[in-house]
Amino acid sequence: MRTSPAPTVAITGASGYLGGVIRERVSRAGWQTVDLVRTPSGNLSRRYHLDEEPAPDLLAGVDVLVHCAYDMTVTRPSEIWRVNVEGTRRLLELASCSNVRRTVVLSSMSAFEGTIQLYGLSKLAIERDAKRFGAVSVRPGLVYGPRAGGMAGALAALAKLPVIPVIASRSYQFTIHEDDFADSIAALLTAEAITSDPIGIANPHPVRFRRIVEDLAHQAGRRCRIVPLNWHLVHVALQLCEQLHVSLPFRADSVLGLANPAPVVANVDVLDELGIEPRRFGQPVFPRQPFTRRQIPLDRYQEDGDQEGSSSMISRRGQWLRR
Repeated sequence: MRTSPAPTVAITGASGYLGGVIRERVSRAGWQTVDLVRTPSGNLSRRYHLDEEPAPDLLAGVDVLVHCAYDMTVTRPSEIWRVNVEGTRRLLELASCSNVRRTVVLSSMSAFEGTIQLYGLSKLAIERDAKRFGAVSVRPGLVYGPRAGGMAGALAALAKLPVIPVIASRSYQFTIHEDDFADSIAALLTAEAITSDPIGIANPHPVRFRRIVEDLAHQAGRRCRIVPLNWHLVHVALQLCEQLHVSLPFRADSVLGLANPAPVVANVDVLDELGIEPRRFGQPVFPRQPFTRRQIPLDRYQEDGDQEGSSSMISRRGQWLRR
């Protein structure tokens, strides 16, 4: 057995919220990171755009790929498929040809059978492609924390208003703290073998949407008044605004996801097997041990030859061994 240099992980969407959280986590553990972004700067970033054919050498020297990028600016179904689904497929093909040892694709809790949301449907299509190319799909819940971006960031900004309009206040979301999310991705990158089915990354206990907004307002030091809104009316109004090319912080398609959430967290037992226990929403943040006996620190990368897995598991060459 020989000890190899620290592995290299390439991250698409590294300038975004989730990509940035992952990059910080693996960098802290001593991994080399390469940002795959639209506008690269320096030697540690390379140009990548979902809407373009990736350069043949984009993944040269990359051991692990984490695909976070998704273009939220396109709204028409044909454009969503062309940019996000077909763009991801091209990247997966390149990763397969470039001998990337593991690829992790960020899907969404919106991706479940029966969803009517375009975003969720596109993520389901991406999951099918990921499985075909031997990649791992993960479905993060509503990611929240001190640096919250995405949906949680938009809700945090909304929670600062004295009167807060809330869509589908009786609905719920599955949540995941950003530190638990980062630890989950790190554990998946180092696991010997992972199920080929999508893995939910969230606490399995649903949280009422109204409570999420109230808690965010409390964190901001605000005493808020919540005004429930009929989500059907809001959905129609946002569709009209999009047809008129009016830029708004929420999309009509996002309303469908809030009103019709996933019924369960898929394959949540995988996190337990990896030693990850996502905290409940609102649980105080205490110092945490970053690893358990079932995980290996990212900075202890070793190579141990080939290992073949069963047909239901994804194995790869150059295993990162667990303790």
